[in-house]
Amino acid sequence: MQIRTLIVDDEPLARDRIREMLKTEGGIEIIGEARNGQEAIDSISAQEPDLVFLDVQMPDHDGFEVLQNLKVKRMPVIIFVTAYDQHAMRAFDVHAIDYLTKPFDRKRFADALDRAPPAAPCAVLVDRVDRVLAARRHVAALPAEQSPERDAVEEDEMDQQPVRRCCCGRRTRRRGAPTRGCRAAAHPSS
Repeated sequence: MQIRTLIVDDEPLARDRIREMLKTEGGIEIIGEARNGQEAIDSISAQEPDLVFLDVQMPDHDGFEVLQNLKVKRMPVIIFVTAYDQHAMRAFDVHAIDYLTKPFDRKRFADALDRAPPAAPCAVLVDRVDRVLAARRHVAALPAEQSPERDAVEEDEMDQQPVRRCCCGRRTRRRGAPTRGCRAAAHPSS
């Protein structure tokens, strides 16, 4: 799977340089470019990139305001790109994975890009978690007579781990697993 990448910079030459450097990298798909903060917010919201090269100082909104104004389900990975090093500490406060100071060379660019996680595992994990949570909400909404298993899963008060009940009613970590001393003659998982 390709890393879907958005380039955000108000300077055309800076966008051109990033685009040219990305073309030599494998596994990258450039899905668009934005010239100012508002275009960045709109593009990120509409296209949901995996990775964003984000300039700090731009018209409309600076890079930090762009991040504050995003209303997305999944925040993209951010690499800040700017001519000023004074914003570096703040960039890492908002969890940017790198901070490129212009002008940068190919090696420094490649080092920053290497810090970007592959897109596929993150997307797959988010999708799986969403499906599990949706299923749990669905089961919790069912009346007890339609979902006998609903009461078998509860949260342990101490460590918030799922706790299940054995067929004999004792607590166990695995559904259907017999507990020590289970009195059932023929346990369902045996």
